[in-house]
Amino acid sequence: MKIGIIGTSFILASILPQMKRAGMELGAVCSRREETGRALAAEHGIPAVYTQLEEMLADPALDWIYVCTPNSLHYPQAKAALEAGKNVLCEKPMVPTEGQARELSALAREKGLWLFETAATAYHPNYQLIRRRLPELGDIQAALCWFCQYSSRYQALLDGQNPNVFNPAFAGGALMDLNLYNIHFAVGLWGPPQGVKYLAHTHTNGIDTHGLALLEYPGFVCQCMGAKDGQGKNEVQIVGEKGYLRVTPGASNCQKVEFSLRGREPEVIELPENGWHYEMQAIAGMVARGDRAECDRLLEVSCQVARVLEEARRDAGLGF
Repeated sequence: MKIGIIGTSFILASILPQMKRAGMELGAVCSRREETGRALAAEHGIPAVYTQLEEMLADPALDWIYVCTPNSLHYPQAKAALEAGKNVLCEKPMVPTEGQARELSALAREKGLWLFETAATAYHPNYQLIRRRLPELGDIQAALCWFCQYSSRYQALLDGQNPNVFNPAFAGGALMDLNLYNIHFAVGLWGPPQGVKYLAHTHTNGIDTHGLALLEYPGFVCQCMGAKDGQGKNEVQIVGEKGYLRVTPGASNCQKVEFSLRGREPEVIELPENGWHYEMQAIAGMVARGDRAECDRLLEVSCQVARVLEEARRDAGLGF
């Protein structure tokens, strides 16, 4: 896996070392501004820098493209990469709409290419453990997913600037950035909900800075809270007839899972690495094994998540 990276987001400082640990080779970076591309390349030992996406997609040495740009750019850039014959890692959210997600999934299958949404929740070993052991809780009565993290760009928004992560034109906001992890957690366990409501607090520019998504399932509601304008103690709780499970520090990194069943001592499973480590290890492993079935399963979850995000935005009257 020799990867060309689109974008120079600050999260790459955490993700690129995990790519290397998973045996992926960083082959090139594409940035609109050459100086930012060269700075990222120097920091991570990336040999080639491009300022035009078409030129990087024409590089025969690259077989993978990692899309790490503002949300609204994911669809056209991922589509261009697939059409150029490149496998694609697409940062979360993969795309803003279900239609776009299904189009990209179909294109990847048609061309025999790999396509992954890099939403760390789906790949974490503890999340897979939860998927397997969820029936032990019996009938689910309630679920709560909480991800509230004060954004380093929030003050800029208050000062009258329009940073990408709070810009409706770039499909930003709390739902698409943080609450997405909560929704991935729920949809990966229970599938698409029967109903979606989104109670959003919006800034004057129309973007949601925090909000509560209510996912309606048979017999219970999953409450998903995401905030970029405040700090909270992040966790997941699932309440079952026979006990509960608790996940900390939340859906984006299922590092610690506590199973507590009535009449038994609580069981705690804790893994030391961050979510990006397990994500990249899982993707590299799937590709090495040729596990197309698991890739297809994950893509279906991504399509369902895109549908929920679309329904939530529509319910709240968000303008994108």
